Amino acid sequence: MRDSINKKDGGVRWKLTLFAYRRLQHAVIAKAVEYNVPVVFVDPRDTSNVCPMCGGARLNYIHRLAYCLRCGFIGDRDVVGATNIWLRALHAYVGGARVTPPKRPPQ
Repeated sequence: MRDSINKKDGGVRWKLTLFAYRRLQHAVIAKAVEYNVPVVFVDPRDTSNVCPMCGGARLNYIHRLAYCLRCGFIGDRDVVGATNIWLRALHAYVGGARVTPPKRPPQ
């Protein structure tokens, strides 16, 4: 089976790879609907490149450690991405004003 998939073009291989993720997504949506929990879809693009504290600065990286030159934020790449996805979902659910965490006091 693996050999037959490897012979296919890149688009078909990508669709077959995403199949398991799509089934998981449908299962989560079904449970959310069953328990009356709101579902918000968020575009994950560039979530690990934008600072979650100041929202505008592009992050710099040393291996997996992200740091912002503008506000001094430091965090792991995965945590930054997850935080930005959460902020986007919160913004989409609440609507209107941009939702950002409180500013840290100057040090």
